[in-house]
This record gives sequence, structure tokens and C-alpha cells, in this order.
Amino acid sequence: MKFFIDTANVSEIREMAWLIDGVTTNPSLVAREKRPFEQVIAEIC
Repeated sequence: MKFFIDTANVSEIREMAWLIDGVTTNPSLVAREKRPFEQVIAEIC
């Protein structure tokens, strides 16, 4: 079984990195971060 986190919050991703296999996100989640889209995606990738 693989676990994915559905967020654009980089802190949450880092906190759960030991457990998750990947990240899913969408434009609405990125908008909640109140940072430029490109900056958030670059940090996630």
C-alpha cells in the first residue's frame, strides 16, 4: 500500500515525509498557501 498526502503545505509534507510515498495537490490547495504558485510547486518538487 502506498500513502499520499493531498496538500500544498510544504511544512506538512516535510513533517510526513518519512511516511508518505508522494504528494497530490491542486490549484485550490496552492492558493490557500498565499504564496506564488510557481514558488510552492518548486518547493514541492
